[in-house]
Amino acid sequence: MSIFKAMQLTCPVCRKPFDYEAVHSVNADRRPDLRAAILDGSFQQVDCPSCRARFRLDPDFNYLDVGKGLWIAAEPVTGLADWKQREEHARALFDNAYGAGASGMAREIGVGMKARITFGWPALREKVLIVEHGLDDVSIEACKAAAMRVQSELPFSGEADLRLVAVKGDRLVLAWINPADGEAGEMLAVSRSLHDEIVADEAGDYFDFKSDYEGAFFVDLNRMLITQPA
Repeated sequence: MSIFKAMQLTCPVCRKPFDYEAVHSVNADRRPDLRAAILDGSFQQVDCPSCRARFRLDPDFNYLDVGKGLWIAAEPVTGLADWKQREEHARALFDNAYGAGASGMAREIGVGMKARITFGWPALREKVLIVEHGLDDVSIEACKAAAMRVQSELPFSGEADLRLVAVKGDRLVLAWINPADGEAGEMLAVSRSLHDEIVADEAGDYFDFKSDYEGAFFVDLNRMLITQPA
């Protein structure tokens, strides 16, 4: 089941406090409406009861979709700088819930499930969108890397991430997105056939790239870009 928890928020505009039911965990199998709200960007949008200002809570919950084989520790974008430590924490959570530390029935659910950690709403939405269209997230990251290599100029200053935002026929639509506010900038597209080629590549040009993500919970190009202490 999906779990919500009562908490007190402070409006970032008028600074008045108010009570709100924030999500603690999402079960997308039982609440497909919450999956849809993540995809359309409306999930955890809050309207201040005093001044009517609208803002969005940072993601800080677990997401489960057994039917699509996906578990995500969705964390605020501010945690990205410490992704390695948080990845290990997410691994421990998953192991306790669906891995070696879980009951037999729970372990059966966890077999074959992709376990991931994301930081910020655009990254979470991307993972949900990927499984919605039967894609492989490691191969999507390779598609991004290939697209970046052939661009003469990159609209990248450390304040934008390249994200899959839509699938239109044989086109995978990517956009540079500010992870803090979700604002989208320049868009580009790659062919789904490139994704399929990467999925099938077991010993070719993309083998080393895919090997770097083997066993990873944090499957994101930022894994290569944001260095962590040894």
